[in-house]
Amino acid sequence: MNILAWQEHARQRRASEPPGPAKTPDRMYWTPHPDHAGPGAEILGNPVSGLVIELGCGPGHHLAHLVEAHGITGVGVDIVTGQIERARTLYGYLPGITFVTSDATEFLREHREAYAVCYSVFGAVGLTPPDLLLSAISAALRPSGLLAFSVPHPSRRHRDNTLLLPSGDKVPIQRWEPAIPDWMTLLAASDLEVDEVRHLTGPDLADGPTTLLIVAHKP
Repeated sequence: MNILAWQEHARQRRASEPPGPAKTPDRMYWTPHPDHAGPGAEILGNPVSGLVIELGCGPGHHLAHLVEAHGITGVGVDIVTGQIERARTLYGYLPGITFVTSDATEFLREHREAYAVCYSVFGAVGLTPPDLLLSAISAALRPSGLLAFSVPHPSRRHRDNTLLLPSGDKVPIQRWEPAIPDWMTLLAASDLEVDEVRHLTGPDLADGPTTLLIVAHKP
């Protein structure tokens, strides 16, 4: 269900995007609102260094920023072929960047590269069974390696597990939405220690927190 929804999203996006490479974004962000104030790449360390992997990279905006601005080597993984095609078209010219079509859990199990940083921005974490994915992430991180991910906040006022397509249509998607204490349990069970939990708001502060951002590391 999720693959078909995101494949259609990618198809519509590609139809409306200018052809050819794109300029890398000036910053990365952790909420669905690119222009809204909030944390950026500093969440991943200062400086960001080492081999970095993004799970559910979509069109590659965040990874492109990290490769260009911080000089890291980055791998972007997405299960949707159309998203990887977009990412390669937009940012494949950058040295040190690779985009791969694969299921995130399967890719990590097959490529244990001792990643320094693994992150997901409304990506594979939350759209994949978390017990399986977190265990695979832990196994693939090097000692002291960092995991950071943002997901829809479990206490958000407006719950709508659909994907808004560029056309304006909505299609259902499946999410895994543990409560915050359950995220803590899942991370601990995968030998990941939580460093920080942030409750991020969107442009309308009256909505309360809309994004949950969790940072953890492998001891």
